[in-house]
Amino acid sequence: MRLVLDPLVDAGIEGMEVVGGDGHVCKVHPILACYVTDYPEQCLVTCFKSGTCPKCLQKEGSLGERTLGEPRMRRRSLNTIWSAKASARSCREFRLKCKRCLMSGNVTMPFWMELPFCCIHGCITEDVLHQLYQGIIKYLLMWCSSLMSESELDCCLQALPQCFSVHHFKCGWSRLTQVSGKERKQMARVLLGCLVGKVPNDALMCYRALLDFLYLV
Repeated sequence: MRLVLDPLVDAGIEGMEVVGGDGHVCKVHPILACYVTDYPEQCLVTCFKSGTCPKCLQKEGSLGERTLGEPRMRRRSLNTIWSAKASARSCREFRLKCKRCLMSGNVTMPFWMELPFCCIHGCITEDVLHQLYQGIIKYLLMWCSSLMSESELDCCLQALPQCFSVHHFKCGWSRLTQVSGKERKQMARVLLGCLVGKVPNDALMCYRALLDFLYLV
């Protein structure tokens, strides 16, 4: 990644000329603005400890707390790595020192350390597939099993009218074996309609709030 993004080091500071479609020449300063990846690669790229957050300093057991964690900062992360590297006498000691500061200790020279105007923690985007559709939606479907039986849920799905661009689960969900992210996205579109009149209002409001959050994200 350092080799791939090396041209951004000088271009981000000094700028580069770009010719537009109308022939007009303008000067731009390209920077690394967002980094789209799944959670394991987020751990690798931002050098943070697995099980914690790539954007804040919340500890493993506190991710569900209502209070926000202190945001991770580029300079602090680099200082942690450099300080541990300077004082550690072995790779194992280096990793232990980093983990005490919620860093992974697996990377000694991050590729983004020389990129101008780049805070890697702010660049990380949400992992829509794994964190939302295979995370939130997966748990919402698990909760359904305590609210109604599989056969009852299948009947509700089969009774839903067909709609343009919305998948019709004519056999329900109980027969699905390997559910893809695309299928979970379709499940989210019809889930609320299957619960109306079948579950308590408080549970329905909870489902609606979580689905609203998912679509906003």
